[in-house]
Amino acid sequence: MARRALDPGVSIGGYVVEHQLGAGGSGQVYLVRDGAGLPAALKRVDAQHDEVAAERLRREVRALMAIRHPAVPRVRDAELDDDETFVVFEFIEGESLAVEVAQRGPLVGEDLAFCAERIAGALEAAHAAGLVHRDVTPSNVMMSPDGAVLIDFGLSHRADDDRLTREGLVSGTSGYVAPEVIDGAEPGAVADRWSWAATVAYAMTGEAPFGTGNSAIRRTLQGKWKVPDIPGADVLAAALDRDLEARPGMRDVIAALRGATTVVPHESLSVTTVMDAAPHSSSGTAVLPVDAGWTEDDADGSDAWDDADSLEGATRDDFDQFLLSPSDEVVEDVELSARRPFLVAAWAIAASAGAMLAPVVAAAAITTAALVARTVYTRSEAIRQARARRGERRLDAVLHTVGVPWHVVRALVELLPSLIAATAIGVGASALGWWLVSSGAVATDAREAQAWGHAVALAVGALVFVGALWWGLWSFRTREGAYRVTEALAPTTGVSAAWIVVALIVAGSAAVAVYVGAEPWWWPLPQMPQTVGP
Repeated sequence: MARRALDPGVSIGGYVVEHQLGAGGSGQVYLVRDGAGLPAALKRVDAQHDEVAAERLRREVRALMAIRHPAVPRVRDAELDDDETFVVFEFIEGESLAVEVAQRGPLVGEDLAFCAERIAGALEAAHAAGLVHRDVTPSNVMMSPDGAVLIDFGLSHRADDDRLTREGLVSGTSGYVAPEVIDGAEPGAVADRWSWAATVAYAMTGEAPFGTGNSAIRRTLQGKWKVPDIPGADVLAAALDRDLEARPGMRDVIAALRGATTVVPHESLSVTTVMDAAPHSSSGTAVLPVDAGWTEDDADGSDAWDDADSLEGATRDDFDQFLLSPSDEVVEDVELSARRPFLVAAWAIAASAGAMLAPVVAAAAITTAALVARTVYTRSEAIRQARARRGERRLDAVLHTVGVPWHVVRALVELLPSLIAATAIGVGASALGWWLVSSGAVATDAREAQAWGHAVALAVGALVFVGALWWGLWSFRTREGAYRVTEALAPTTGVSAAWIVVALIVAGSAAVAVYVGAEPWWWPLPQMPQTVGP
């Protein structure tokens, strides 16, 4: 849990706080002034109570110490003692790319190409140092007077680093996580380049190419981006393709944005590649290898630290102890549930078939299933958000299990608008079908035809009810919760197939019951007129 925020005018480590720039679950970021009155950005966390924040701090510092590039902020100072834990960075004057575009509109022409080139250069420097950023987004790009600057290396890691996310979780910002990472691949330089392309697409259009939030996950996997009629957009779309081999390089995209390329078909693939692209080098980049010995002098011979005395004789290993966490507000641990669409469809059919025999009971069962699905989603999201704010704790699952009644109440309240709309649509569909059958418009007056007609009307109404709950008003949480339930009930394809067989048996049994003459059971409603013909 982060410490209490610092008030303006408070001094910390020789820096005077002006105001808070931002805050996350593990700490705060402040604009401060040093002894000479120069501005700096100070990140402060309570790393002693947040091991994940401490490790992410260590990685961020290691990352920034390994890179010398004008589009990457430099570390100026750091302090760790019993009272305070903070790191001071070069202050980047300006707004984030997200804010810049939201306030002033998309970037065009050379402004867009130059922004893309600056971020690409920062990534090239990071990758040359053996680092992967893993969270390239418009919120992590600052638009300084000198150009774009890539910030927040808190999720960056080297190939030999341990992962900080639990199994089944993806670290990053939804809508900017590469599809192969969503599919389970280890984040790497290729994934960074995809995130870069998504960020450039935002700068180009003013919108995230695949949207935001959890719904962006499925859009990313579908790979459908409405390509705008802007020079270079078709090449940028190719850089967002799911096929890794079909993606052009960052410098190819930049050249296309400047109109210096020719786009040709990529053999048999329905994507593009770029010819006559600019070279893949980045001027003005000096990279300090991660494994190289570190001294107080940086690559250009200037002092790397404003407070050299406090770090006299320090080495790279010494500096690894300084702890800092990234700003958490733009970082999401997106929990991905296995998609079991055939299993869901099979049980929707089974429930609809059950409505032929007991329509009210079937509707109650469908409603209960929707409520359970929404409760599961609400509980899991509460746990995820708690861990995002405070880190993973052993009692999280226990506390939120004890709080299940609250999650049920919340899920029910959230479900009500969707439930009311779905009930009206489903009952209307059943009533219309029942009337068409009874009036003889779609069935004869024969007993068997009337029985089957009314049964089908009830089944269709139930299926419409399920569809309205699944795709209707405020239905996302119901769908996602249902996928999580099916993931728990059917963790493998074999188990899923077994559940599908059971669902088909249930549906078949209901059909057999109608065939032998079973009448609908309307409990707890009054018995409806018998579906008997002459």
